[in-house]
Amino acid sequence: MAEVNELYLFQDDFGTILEILEDEEELDEQFREAAIEVQLENTVCELCLKKCKSKSGLKRHITVKHKDTSNEGEQHRDLGFVAYSRIVEKAKLEIVDNKIYPKEIRDEIESFTNLEDSSAEFSEIQSLHKRLKKSGNTERFYACFYSSIVLNAVKHFKGLTRNAATLLSTKVADCLLVYSKEKIENQTSTCSLLTKLSSEEKAGLQYIGGYVLHKLHNKHVNTKKSSESEQAISILKAGKARDQDSIQSQRLTSSLNRGGLWAITENAQSVFERTEHYFRDVTSDNNFQKIDVTSVISRSVHDVEVVSAYNSMLLDSELMINKGVAKDVLHTIIELYVKVRSFSFAKDIIQRHKMKLKQLKSKALRKEISRASKESEQQRPS
Repeated sequence: MAEVNELYLFQDDFGTILEILEDEEELDEQFREAAIEVQLENTVCELCLKKCKSKSGLKRHITVKHKDTSNEGEQHRDLGFVAYSRIVEKAKLEIVDNKIYPKEIRDEIESFTNLEDSSAEFSEIQSLHKRLKKSGNTERFYACFYSSIVLNAVKHFKGLTRNAATLLSTKVADCLLVYSKEKIENQTSTCSLLTKLSSEEKAGLQYIGGYVLHKLHNKHVNTKKSSESEQAISILKAGKARDQDSIQSQRLTSSLNRGGLWAITENAQSVFERTEHYFRDVTSDNNFQKIDVTSVISRSVHDVEVVSAYNSMLLDSELMINKGVAKDVLHTIIELYVKVRSFSFAKDIIQRHKMKLKQLKSKALRKEISRASKESEQQRPS
Protein backbone atom coordinates (compact mmCIF):
# COMPACT_ATOMS: atom_id res chain seq x y z
CA MET A 1 0.00 0.00 0.00
CA ALA A 2 2.98 2.31 -0.25
CA GLU A 3 1.52 3.93 -3.35
CA VAL A 4 -1.99 4.43 -1.94
CA ASN A 5 -1.81 8.21 -2.35
CA GLU A 6 -1.31 7.71 -6.08
CA LEU A 7 -4.48 5.67 -6.41
CA TYR A 8 -7.01 8.50 -6.43
CA LEU A 9 -8.79 8.15 -9.69
CA PHE A 10 -9.03 11.87 -10.36
CA GLN A 11 -5.32 12.73 -10.26
CA ASP A 12 -3.58 11.42 -13.38
CA ASP A 13 -6.33 10.16 -15.65
CA PHE A 14 -9.94 9.00 -15.67
CA GLY A 15 -9.33 5.62 -17.25
CA THR A 16 -10.46 3.41 -14.42
CA ILE A 17 -13.50 5.43 -13.42
CA LEU A 18 -14.72 5.79 -17.00
CA GLU A 19 -14.27 2.08 -17.58
CA ILE A 20 -16.32 1.32 -14.49
CA LEU A 21 -19.12 3.78 -15.19
CA GLU A 22 -19.40 2.70 -18.81
CA ASP A 23 -19.53 -0.98 -17.88
CA GLU A 24 -23.30 -0.91 -17.35
CA GLU A 25 -23.74 -4.57 -16.42
CA GLU A 26 -21.09 -4.48 -13.70
CA LEU A 27 -22.09 -1.17 -12.15
CA ASP A 28 -25.83 -1.52 -12.59
CA GLU A 29 -25.73 -4.36 -10.09
CA GLN A 30 -24.33 -1.91 -7.53
CA PHE A 31 -27.09 0.57 -8.29
CA ARG A 32 -29.72 -2.15 -8.32
CA GLU A 33 -28.77 -3.12 -4.77
CA ALA A 34 -28.89 0.51 -3.70
CA ALA A 35 -32.22 1.05 -5.43
CA ILE A 36 -33.75 -1.83 -3.51
CA GLU A 37 -32.64 -0.10 -0.32
CA VAL A 38 -34.32 3.19 -1.28
CA GLN A 39 -37.66 1.76 -2.39
CA LEU A 40 -40.18 3.48 -0.17
CA GLU A 41 -42.17 1.04 1.92
CA ASN A 42 -42.95 0.64 5.59
CA THR A 43 -40.16 -1.25 7.32
CA VAL A 44 -39.94 -2.18 10.99
CA CYS A 45 -36.70 -2.23 12.98
CA GLU A 46 -36.29 -5.65 14.58
CA LEU A 47 -34.30 -4.17 17.47
CA CYS A 48 -36.76 -1.54 18.74
CA LEU A 49 -39.87 -2.06 16.53
CA LYS A 50 -39.67 1.50 15.17
CA LYS A 51 -41.60 1.80 11.90
CA CYS A 52 -39.51 3.40 9.13
CA LYS A 53 -40.85 4.63 5.80
CA SER A 54 -38.15 3.10 3.63
CA LYS A 55 -35.34 0.56 3.70
CA SER A 56 -32.77 3.33 3.51
CA GLY A 57 -34.54 5.01 6.42
CA LEU A 58 -34.33 1.75 8.36
CA LYS A 59 -30.63 1.45 7.52
CA ARG A 60 -29.98 5.03 8.65
CA HIS A 61 -31.98 4.40 11.85
CA ILE A 62 -29.93 1.28 12.65
CA THR A 63 -26.67 3.14 11.92
CA VAL A 64 -27.63 5.98 14.26
CA LYS A 65 -29.53 4.15 17.00
CA HIS A 66 -28.14 0.60 17.03
CA LYS A 67 -24.69 0.94 15.47
CA ASP A 68 -22.94 -0.82 18.34
CA THR A 69 -25.59 -3.41 19.24
CA SER A 70 -23.67 -6.19 17.47
CA ASN A 71 -20.39 -5.23 19.11
CA GLU A 72 -20.98 -4.77 22.83
CA GLY A 73 -17.28 -4.85 23.63
CA GLU A 74 -16.70 -1.60 21.76
CA GLN A 75 -19.93 0.24 22.34
CA HIS A 76 -18.49 2.74 24.82
CA ARG A 77 -14.92 3.05 23.64
CA ASP A 78 -15.40 6.79 22.94
CA LEU A 79 -15.78 7.54 26.68
CA GLY A 80 -13.43 5.52 28.83
CA PHE A 81 -13.15 5.69 32.59
CA VAL A 82 -9.97 7.79 32.46
CA ALA A 83 -11.70 10.39 30.26
CA TYR A 84 -14.75 10.39 32.54
CA SER A 85 -12.54 10.82 35.62
CA ARG A 86 -10.97 13.89 34.01
CA ILE A 87 -14.42 15.29 33.26
CA VAL A 88 -15.43 14.86 36.91
CA GLU A 89 -12.16 16.49 38.06
CA LYS A 90 -12.81 19.43 35.75
CA ALA A 91 -16.33 19.78 37.15
CA LYS A 92 -14.95 19.65 40.71
CA LEU A 93 -12.41 22.41 39.96
CA GLU A 94 -15.06 24.66 38.47
CA ILE A 95 -17.14 24.32 41.62
CA VAL A 96 -14.23 24.67 44.07
CA ASP A 97 -12.92 27.79 42.29
CA ASN A 98 -16.33 29.45 42.28
CA LYS A 99 -16.86 31.06 45.68
CA ILE A 100 -20.53 31.64 45.01
CA TYR A 101 -21.13 28.15 46.42
CA PRO A 102 -21.07 27.53 50.20
CA LYS A 103 -17.60 26.66 51.55
CA GLU A 104 -18.74 23.41 53.19
CA ILE A 105 -20.11 22.10 49.89
CA ARG A 106 -16.96 23.14 48.00
CA ASP A 107 -14.79 21.38 50.59
CA GLU A 108 -16.95 18.27 50.43
CA ILE A 109 -16.76 18.10 46.63
CA GLU A 110 -13.00 18.80 46.59
CA SER A 111 -12.35 15.74 48.78
CA PHE A 112 -14.59 13.44 46.71
CA THR A 113 -12.69 10.53 45.05
CA ASN A 114 -15.20 7.68 45.10
CA LEU A 115 -15.62 6.87 41.39
CA GLU A 116 -16.09 3.26 40.23
CA ASP A 117 -15.25 2.20 36.67
CA SER A 118 -17.27 -1.02 36.73
CA SER A 119 -20.45 0.39 38.23
CA ALA A 120 -23.87 0.43 36.60
CA GLU A 121 -23.91 4.19 37.15
CA PHE A 122 -20.81 4.68 34.96
CA SER A 123 -22.37 2.51 32.24
CA GLU A 124 -25.41 4.79 32.34
CA ILE A 125 -23.16 7.83 31.84
CA GLN A 126 -21.51 6.11 28.88
CA SER A 127 -24.88 5.33 27.34
CA LEU A 128 -26.02 8.95 27.63
CA HIS A 129 -22.79 10.19 26.07
CA LYS A 130 -23.10 7.70 23.22
CA ARG A 131 -26.62 8.96 22.43
CA LEU A 132 -25.44 12.57 22.59
CA LYS A 133 -22.59 11.85 20.22
CA LYS A 134 -24.87 10.21 17.68
CA SER A 135 -27.83 12.61 17.78
CA GLY A 136 -26.15 15.88 18.72
CA ASN A 137 -29.39 16.86 20.47
CA THR A 138 -28.24 18.82 23.55
CA GLU A 139 -31.77 19.48 24.83
CA ARG A 140 -32.62 15.80 24.86
CA PHE A 141 -29.25 15.04 26.47
CA TYR A 142 -29.89 17.48 29.31
CA ALA A 143 -33.43 16.17 29.81
CA CYS A 144 -32.24 12.55 30.01
CA PHE A 145 -29.21 13.42 32.15
CA TYR A 146 -31.27 15.33 34.70
CA SER A 147 -34.00 12.70 34.92
CA SER A 148 -31.64 9.73 35.26
CA ILE A 149 -28.43 11.13 36.80
CA VAL A 150 -29.11 14.41 38.63
CA LEU A 151 -32.26 13.14 40.37
CA ASN A 152 -30.26 10.11 41.55
CA ALA A 153 -27.00 11.97 42.14
CA VAL A 154 -26.27 10.36 45.54
CA LYS A 155 -26.12 6.96 43.80
CA HIS A 156 -23.66 8.20 41.19
CA PHE A 157 -21.45 10.16 43.59
CA LYS A 158 -21.56 7.98 46.67
CA GLY A 159 -20.46 9.57 49.92
CA LEU A 160 -21.62 13.08 49.06
CA THR A 161 -24.65 14.76 50.58
CA ARG A 162 -27.62 15.31 48.30
CA ASN A 163 -26.88 19.00 47.77
CA ALA A 164 -23.22 18.38 46.94
CA ALA A 165 -23.98 15.40 44.70
CA THR A 166 -26.68 17.30 42.82
CA LEU A 167 -24.40 20.28 42.24
CA LEU A 168 -21.53 18.07 41.03
CA SER A 169 -23.79 16.10 38.69
CA THR A 170 -25.09 19.27 37.01
CA LYS A 171 -21.52 20.46 36.43
CA VAL A 172 -20.55 17.04 35.07
CA ALA A 173 -23.39 17.35 32.53
CA ASP A 174 -21.96 20.68 31.30
CA CYS A 175 -18.40 19.33 31.13
CA LEU A 176 -19.55 16.16 29.35
CA LEU A 177 -21.26 18.28 26.71
CA VAL A 178 -18.07 20.34 26.19
CA TYR A 179 -16.05 17.12 25.92
CA SER A 180 -18.42 15.73 23.28
CA LYS A 181 -18.23 18.92 21.18
CA GLU A 182 -14.43 18.91 21.35
CA LYS A 183 -14.34 15.29 20.15
CA ILE A 184 -16.54 16.13 17.16
CA GLU A 185 -14.45 19.21 16.28
CA ASN A 186 -11.22 17.20 16.49
CA GLN A 187 -12.71 14.47 14.30
CA THR A 188 -13.72 16.87 11.52
CA SER A 189 -10.72 19.20 11.65
CA THR A 190 -8.47 16.76 9.75
CA CYS A 191 -10.64 16.80 6.64
CA SER A 192 -10.95 20.60 6.74
CA LEU A 193 -7.19 20.80 6.14
CA LEU A 194 -7.16 18.55 3.10
CA THR A 195 -5.89 19.99 -0.18
CA LYS A 196 -8.59 21.41 -2.42
CA LEU A 197 -9.46 19.44 -5.53
CA SER A 198 -7.72 20.42 -8.75
CA SER A 199 -9.76 21.24 -11.87
CA GLU A 200 -9.15 17.70 -13.19
CA GLU A 201 -10.25 16.16 -9.92
CA LYS A 202 -13.38 18.32 -9.83
CA ALA A 203 -14.21 17.18 -13.35
CA GLY A 204 -14.07 13.54 -12.24
CA LEU A 205 -16.16 14.30 -9.16
CA GLN A 206 -18.79 16.10 -11.27
CA TYR A 207 -18.93 13.11 -13.59
CA ILE A 208 -19.51 10.62 -10.78
CA GLY A 209 -21.92 12.94 -8.94
CA GLY A 210 -24.05 13.43 -12.04
CA TYR A 211 -24.05 9.72 -12.71
CA VAL A 212 -25.21 8.97 -9.14
CA LEU A 213 -28.03 11.54 -9.18
CA HIS A 214 -29.24 10.43 -12.61
CA LYS A 215 -29.23 6.73 -11.70
CA LEU A 216 -31.12 7.33 -8.45
CA HIS A 217 -33.61 9.53 -10.30
CA ASN A 218 -34.28 6.79 -12.87
CA LYS A 219 -34.72 4.15 -10.18
CA HIS A 220 -37.32 6.27 -8.38
CA VAL A 221 -39.11 7.06 -11.64
CA ASN A 222 -39.40 3.34 -12.37
CA THR A 223 -40.72 2.40 -8.94
CA LYS A 224 -44.34 2.55 -7.79
CA LYS A 225 -45.42 6.17 -7.52
CA SER A 226 -46.08 7.62 -4.07
CA SER A 227 -45.83 10.97 -2.32
CA GLU A 228 -42.42 10.01 -0.95
CA SER A 229 -41.04 8.89 -4.33
CA GLU A 230 -42.25 12.12 -5.97
CA GLN A 231 -40.47 14.13 -3.28
CA ALA A 232 -37.29 12.11 -3.76
CA ILE A 233 -37.41 12.75 -7.52
CA SER A 234 -37.89 16.47 -6.88
CA ILE A 235 -34.83 16.60 -4.60
CA LEU A 236 -32.66 14.74 -7.10
CA LYS A 237 -33.76 17.03 -9.93
CA ALA A 238 -32.81 20.01 -7.75
CA GLY A 239 -29.23 18.77 -8.00
CA LYS A 240 -29.27 18.88 -11.81
CA ALA A 241 -27.77 21.96 -13.46
CA ARG A 242 -30.25 23.74 -15.74
CA ASP A 243 -28.47 26.75 -17.23
CA GLN A 244 -26.36 26.16 -20.30
CA ASP A 245 -23.25 27.88 -18.89
CA SER A 246 -23.07 25.47 -15.93
CA ILE A 247 -23.57 22.49 -18.21
CA GLN A 248 -20.86 23.59 -20.64
CA SER A 249 -18.44 24.37 -17.81
CA GLN A 250 -18.45 20.69 -16.79
CA ARG A 251 -16.42 19.66 -19.81
CA LEU A 252 -15.79 16.03 -18.94
CA THR A 253 -19.51 15.37 -18.49
CA SER A 254 -20.34 17.32 -21.66
CA SER A 255 -17.72 15.54 -23.78
CA LEU A 256 -18.77 12.05 -22.65
CA ASN A 257 -22.50 12.66 -22.40
CA ARG A 258 -24.61 10.48 -24.66
CA GLY A 259 -27.90 11.53 -23.07
CA GLY A 260 -27.40 9.60 -19.86
CA LEU A 261 -25.44 12.00 -17.68
CA TRP A 262 -26.37 15.02 -15.60
CA ALA A 263 -24.33 18.14 -15.02
CA ILE A 264 -24.70 19.01 -11.32
CA THR A 265 -25.39 22.25 -9.45
CA GLU A 266 -22.90 23.96 -7.16
CA ASN A 267 -24.89 22.78 -4.13
CA ALA A 268 -24.78 19.15 -5.25
CA GLN A 269 -21.09 19.51 -6.01
CA SER A 270 -20.45 20.81 -2.47
CA VAL A 271 -22.11 17.69 -1.04
CA PHE A 272 -19.92 15.42 -3.15
CA GLU A 273 -16.73 17.43 -2.50
CA ARG A 274 -17.05 17.12 1.28
CA THR A 275 -17.87 13.42 0.95
CA GLU A 276 -14.77 13.01 -1.24
CA HIS A 277 -12.69 14.71 1.46
CA TYR A 278 -13.90 12.24 4.07
CA PHE A 279 -13.35 9.34 1.67
CA ARG A 280 -9.75 10.42 1.13
CA ASP A 281 -9.24 10.87 4.85
CA VAL A 282 -10.32 7.27 5.49
CA THR A 283 -8.18 5.86 2.65
CA SER A 284 -5.08 8.02 3.24
CA ASP A 285 -3.57 5.60 5.78
CA ASN A 286 -1.02 3.38 4.05
CA ASN A 287 -1.84 0.51 6.43
CA PHE A 288 -5.64 0.55 6.16
CA GLN A 289 -7.19 -2.88 5.62
CA LYS A 290 -10.68 -1.89 4.46
CA ILE A 291 -12.65 1.22 3.59
CA ASP A 292 -14.81 2.29 6.53
CA VAL A 293 -17.87 3.18 4.46
CA THR A 294 -20.06 3.70 7.54
CA SER A 295 -17.65 6.29 8.94
CA VAL A 296 -17.48 8.21 5.65
CA ILE A 297 -21.27 8.31 5.37
CA SER A 298 -21.81 9.28 9.01
CA ARG A 299 -19.25 12.08 8.92
CA SER A 300 -20.61 13.37 5.63
CA VAL A 301 -24.29 13.53 6.61
CA HIS A 302 -23.39 15.43 9.79
CA ASP A 303 -20.96 17.84 8.10
CA VAL A 304 -22.09 21.47 8.40
CA GLU A 305 -21.19 22.32 4.79
CA VAL A 306 -23.00 19.24 3.48
CA VAL A 307 -26.14 20.04 5.48
CA SER A 308 -26.07 23.68 4.34
CA ALA A 309 -25.64 22.79 0.65
CA TYR A 310 -28.31 20.10 0.86
CA ASN A 311 -30.77 22.49 2.51
CA SER A 312 -30.22 24.83 -0.45
CA MET A 313 -31.10 21.94 -2.76
CA LEU A 314 -34.30 21.39 -0.78
CA LEU A 315 -35.20 25.06 -1.25
CA ASP A 316 -34.74 24.62 -5.01
CA SER A 317 -37.04 21.61 -5.02
CA GLU A 318 -40.40 22.04 -6.73
CA LEU A 319 -42.23 20.21 -3.93
CA MET A 320 -42.49 20.63 -0.18
CA ILE A 321 -40.22 17.95 1.26
CA ASN A 322 -41.01 15.83 4.28
CA LYS A 323 -38.21 15.86 6.85
CA GLY A 324 -37.90 12.08 6.90
CA VAL A 325 -37.74 11.85 3.10
CA ALA A 326 -35.10 14.59 3.02
CA LYS A 327 -32.88 12.67 5.44
CA ASP A 328 -33.34 9.41 3.55
CA VAL A 329 -32.44 10.93 0.19
CA LEU A 330 -29.32 12.66 1.53
CA HIS A 331 -28.17 9.44 3.15
CA THR A 332 -28.82 7.52 -0.08
CA ILE A 333 -26.99 10.04 -2.31
CA ILE A 334 -23.90 9.95 -0.11
CA GLU A 335 -24.05 6.18 0.38
CA LEU A 336 -24.22 5.55 -3.35
CA TYR A 337 -21.38 7.97 -4.09
CA VAL A 338 -19.20 6.25 -1.49
CA LYS A 339 -20.08 2.82 -2.90
CA VAL A 340 -19.06 3.86 -6.40
CA ARG A 341 -15.86 5.47 -5.09
CA SER A 342 -15.03 2.39 -3.03
CA PHE A 343 -15.77 0.10 -5.96
CA SER A 344 -13.55 2.11 -8.34
CA PHE A 345 -10.85 2.60 -5.70
CA ALA A 346 -10.63 -1.14 -5.03
CA LYS A 347 -10.66 -1.98 -8.73
CA ASP A 348 -7.83 0.47 -9.36
CA ILE A 349 -5.74 -1.15 -6.61
CA ILE A 350 -6.39 -4.60 -8.07
CA GLN A 351 -5.38 -3.44 -11.55
CA ARG A 352 -2.15 -1.96 -10.24
CA HIS A 353 -1.31 -5.16 -8.38
CA LYS A 354 -2.03 -7.17 -11.54
CA MET A 355 0.31 -4.92 -13.52
CA LYS A 356 3.05 -5.35 -10.91
CA LEU A 357 2.54 -9.12 -10.91
CA LYS A 358 2.72 -9.18 -14.69
CA GLN A 359 5.94 -7.16 -14.61
CA LEU A 360 7.44 -9.52 -12.03
CA LYS A 361 6.47 -12.57 -14.11
CA SER A 362 7.92 -10.96 -17.22
CA LYS A 363 11.14 -10.19 -15.37
CA ALA A 364 11.32 -13.75 -14.02
CA LEU A 365 10.70 -15.14 -17.52
CA ARG A 366 13.53 -13.05 -18.96
CA LYS A 367 15.85 -14.31 -16.23
CA GLU A 368 14.82 -17.89 -16.93
CA ILE A 369 15.43 -17.46 -20.68
CA SER A 370 18.79 -15.85 -20.00
CA ARG A 371 19.76 -18.65 -17.60
CA ALA A 372 18.67 -21.36 -20.07
CA SER A 373 20.60 -19.64 -22.85
CA LYS A 374 23.80 -19.54 -20.77
CA GLU A 375 23.41 -23.22 -19.83
CA SER A 376 22.92 -24.08 -23.50
CA GLU A 377 26.06 -22.23 -24.48
CA GLN A 378 28.06 -23.97 -21.75
CA GLN A 379 26.88 -27.40 -22.89
CA ARG A 380 27.66 -26.65 -26.55
CA PRO A 381 30.94 -28.37 -27.63
CA SER A 382 33.78 -25.98 -28.36
